[in-house]
Amino acid sequence: MPAPTIKRSSLYGSLTTRFVAFLVDTTMLVFFYTIIFYSIGTNADHIHSWDKTFQHNGFSISDLVLIGKILFFNPYFAAVHWLYYTLLEASPKQATIGKFTLGLKVTDLRGKRITIWQSNLRYFSKLISILPVCLGFLLILVTRRHQMLHDYIARSVVVGD
Repeated sequence: MPAPTIKRSSLYGSLTTRFVAFLVDTTMLVFFYTIIFYSIGTNADHIHSWDKTFQHNGFSISDLVLIGKILFFNPYFAAVHWLYYTLLEASPKQATIGKFTLGLKVTDLRGKRITIWQSNLRYFSKLISILPVCLGFLLILVTRRHQMLHDYIARSVVVGD
């Protein structure tokens, strides 16, 4: 009788898994934010519909700049982004929708749920990870627990289920 095969998986979230979770979260945030933005807005003249966009054969640079300003330079998007990451990572699920979908969760160094303060610290310290050409994110490649700079600062770790 052959020996049973044991599937070996990494205890910690890898760079590619965390990047895919980031893409899922970003898609969800833009989707929800667009719904909120359309429902609250009183003047929809500055928002392009798809039929108007395709009438003049695609996007121009000014269209892309306008969409970027509407989405990312609006204080509501920043608030929704902050609340999404902070509240979901400190929730009992310990994960954003993207992390949960990929079987990841954020814990403290002892494997317990992070506090709301740790979650806030983790969120805002991502700005420090971005500063030197995103080198804080690449720290995951050389650390034992696959931590990024903001994980070190918040004393947290992303683990797989």
